Formats: sequence, C-alpha cells, structure tokens
Amino acid sequence: MAAGGGSQVRDANLPHDALQRVAFTTSAGVHASLLAEFALFGVLAGAKDLPRLRRQQDQRLWSGRWPMRALCDLTVLVVGMGHIGHKTAELLQRNGIRVVGVTRDGRPRPDAAETVPLAELTTAARRADALVNTLPATDTTEGLIDAEVLGALRPGATVVSVGRGSVIDEDALVRAIRSGTVGAAVLDVFSTEPLPEDSPLWTMPEVIVSPHTAANSPHEEALIAQLFVDNLERFVAGRPLRNRVDTVTFV
Repeated sequence: MAAGGGSQVRDANLPHDALQRVAFTTSAGVHASLLAEFALFGVLAGAKDLPRLRRQQDQRLWSGRWPMRALCDLTVLVVGMGHIGHKTAELLQRNGIRVVGVTRDGRPRPDAAETVPLAELTTAARRADALVNTLPATDTTEGLIDAEVLGALRPGATVVSVGRGSVIDEDALVRAIRSGTVGAAVLDVFSTEPLPEDSPLWTMPEVIVSPHTAANSPHEEALIAQLFVDNLERFVAGRPLRNRVDTVTFV
C-alpha cells in the first residue's frame, strides 16, 4: 500500500498482462484532509501577500497599508479532483472561494462551481488567481503544468502543489516566478526529493518549501494500518478492495 501508487506500479516494470492481474492499493483518503488544509494555507499565503510580509519583516520595513485580496474574490483552479482535490475544493468553497475543478472529462461536480476537462487546462488558467496541483505521478501528468499553463495564470497568481512534484515543470515555475507571472508558490512536493541544494527554489522569497510533510499527522500510521487490515480482510474474502489503482493507467 502506497500513498499514490504511481511510482510503485512503474517500478514493478511488469508486462501489460501481469499488471491486469496484480492488485495495487493506496492509502487514499488518509491524507486528503491534511493536504487540503495545506492547500488552503497556500492559497491564503498568496492572497494575504505572505512573501511581501516576509521581505518587509526581514528589512524591518514598515511600508504602510495596502489592499490584500479577499477570499470571496478569488477563483482557484484545482487540478485533479480525486480524494485530495475533492477535500481541497470543499474546504476552499467553505471559505468563500470560487473553485474550478479540472478532471479528465469535465463533467459537473457538486464540489466545484465549474468543472472543465483536462484539455482546457490552459484556457481555464486564464481565469485563475491560484492553481492547486493534486495530481498523481503518471506518464500523462508529468510536466503537465508547464510554461504555457503557468503563463496563462492571472498576473501574480499563487501556485500550490500537494500532489506529485513531477506534475509541475520546475524550471518553468522558476521562470514564471522571476517574471512576476507567479507571485507565490507553496510547494510540498518536488520532481526530485530531497530538493537539491542548488535548486533556486530554496532561496526565492516568493517560495515556501515544505519537505513533503504536509500529509503527516500523529494519527497517520494508525489510519493506514486500519485501512490495510480492512483491505486484507476484503482480499481474503474475495470482496472489492478499497483504493485499488488502475494499474494500466499508471504505465
């Protein structure tokens, strides 16, 4: 049992026929609420100008007042509406934020004001004050949030990543931050972990680096164990497993 399952499926390097016979399950749902909270924190950090506040505090600069963005005025693009995306969308909506969900087919959902298909990601980004990545790592999602998508965001937008780091083109993200297209980035996951010491993300004042710890809690191990035992009992009894990965999709 893994958090996402994508890397385990790929690393197994099994032929197509074998993948259809092997059951991979994940701990989906155990971490979703915590990651949704971190996503909300990231959106808040951008809306309330946390990078600017940090810079001014470091400089002991009292600049006077400026207007911060209200959550009710924000449109947030949640890319991926699985367990994490669903919880994130719900939490954002409860705080007055307009959520646009991105899914494969774009079918309407109750947890988003609007849903668009993945093919319209760049178009939808043009209306977004913030983008939250909740997608898993697959061949299809690698580098999906690229220079084109980042460049389409509203000026000074916030980027939050709680899915898998490979989904975002980090070089493109660095360029977008330097150009001012992205005003804040709150990242819990990275394409290479640990994040290399020479990564420019470490020293950019607009970036908050979290060492893949947003999903951790004192209850994590117990919740995963309960889920594993339940799935083991289901497997022995021949009943459907919870959180079974579509192994063919991940290769």
